[in-house]
Amino acid sequence: MLLPYFGFVVGTIFGSFLNVCAHRIPIGKSIILPSSHCPGCGANIPWFRNIPIITWLYQKGQAGCCAFSIPLRYWLVEVSVGLVFAYFTYLYSLDLDLISLLARLFFSWIMIVVIVIDYETMLIPDRFSVGGAVLGVLFCFIFPELNEVELTQTWLSHFASGFNSLLGVLIGSSLLYWIGALAHIGFGREALGEGDVKLLGCIGAFCGWKGAIFAIFGGALLGTVLLIPFMIFQKIITKANGHEISDKNLQWGAEVPFGPYLAIGGIVYLGGASELIDSWFDPILWFFDNTSLL
Repeated sequence: MLLPYFGFVVGTIFGSFLNVCAHRIPIGKSIILPSSHCPGCGANIPWFRNIPIITWLYQKGQAGCCAFSIPLRYWLVEVSVGLVFAYFTYLYSLDLDLISLLARLFFSWIMIVVIVIDYETMLIPDRFSVGGAVLGVLFCFIFPELNEVELTQTWLSHFASGFNSLLGVLIGSSLLYWIGALAHIGFGREALGEGDVKLLGCIGAFCGWKGAIFAIFGGALLGTVLLIPFMIFQKIITKANGHEISDKNLQWGAEVPFGPYLAIGGIVYLGGASELIDSWFDPILWFFDNTSLL
């Protein structure tokens, strides 16, 4: 089965471009011009020194023109995007249609670039959150098969699919907004940023309201599972080395980006978790269906 391997190669190329976006967009630089150049000395990078994954390994993380060390993040992003693309193309080889595949690839690329930028800068650019939400609604309107909407009249299918996507935007972003507002009142400090709210609107546009809700609680669970062991390990290592815990260490009450965990939750949902998660919402749907008859 060669298709997943092809998906991996394409993914690494898009991962390389993602690194460019993650580096340039937060500092307001064009992602088109100038062409790829060394962050250390500014020299142009020839194509044979810009091959995803292979170049970093061959040069052992060192630039070929100067002593600049290329961060490991560049290599990890290329591998991660390649693996995600390979997985979705594998699903396509089973029973996924082409439109759904392209939507998942596009969505996952947006989520990964958000993960990188938010983790490094604590910011989520509107072009990915708001822009992604708008494109998600348009995609679902144009291609109703993304929401598995099949009605006798074609135009109704388009409007129903677009409405479902818009509902995901509104329910997801509004729910997270009120969670953040209540947390702000309870803890006396800002708990969620506006960027997280807008990002969840993007997730809801592609994943629907069920996927948006899963991203909130699944992301929170994932963050807890990952951060608590890391904090404990960090504390043990710090004390073992005889150092005092500094402000740079991750501590209780410290501000950490929530966007990456929301993004991972969205990718997991579209990656197959929806088949398990959607049934959890049946009692909610049953309640509204029955109360509407009263």
